Amino acid sequence: MDNKIETYSTLWNLVDLDQTNHKLKEIAGLFLNAMNDWPKYDRHKIADFVIELKEYFGAPLTIEKIRSKKFNGQNAWQVEAGSSIAELIDTSIRFCNESNFDNIFKNILDLYEQEFNKVDFIAKLKYRTTEQGGRKIPAKSGYRPQVKFDFAEMQTSGQQTFIDKESVLPGEIVDAKIKILSPDYFAGCLTEGMEFEFREGATIIGTGEIKYIVNGKLKKASR
Repeated sequence: MDNKIETYSTLWNLVDLDQTNHKLKEIAGLFLNAMNDWPKYDRHKIADFVIELKEYFGAPLTIEKIRSKKFNGQNAWQVEAGSSIAELIDTSIRFCNESNFDNIFKNILDLYEQEFNKVDFIAKLKYRTTEQGGRKIPAKSGYRPQVKFDFAEMQTSGQQTFIDKESVLPGEIVDAKIKILSPDYFAGCLTEGMEFEFREGATIIGTGEIKYIVNGKLKKASR
């Protein structure tokens, strides 16, 4: 099932993970800046932010409408957020030939949802050697063993997309993007540094450690 980007943290993580320099990444960064500046303490739902943005500046969003809202002594953060959205639209017009905010926003989500469908978190994986009971042959990127966390009896399929490698030998260590089959079951349960096993049936093939959680839904709330 395709994952949809719904929160600030998930989009921020995906943009942060993007190692290429391109204009849509820059435009996505401006959107995140605007969302971060918007004056609401618990702001995190992207859809809610877009609704409030249009209610404040008027729809359809244009550079002219945004700039017509002047500072009145109380709206500093709205004006600051609006400045980022105006720059977003201007950059898109100049480099992407697109002036419609809704289309720009859709282009951002379409691009980063492609990556989101490959990764819930980044992990360091330690494959067991054959002598330790691990695999007898290399694993190719895209391998789907079962993932088992200590806190739950349930196992879930966890696709491994290796970073900078196409295959991994028994006994090797590799960083990988992990996409789990049941993210809703593990919502609010995972932390960076958490360890897990990956298995073929009852056989433990290796262990992993979560380095970076991309899917904000999975992250355990800090107390």
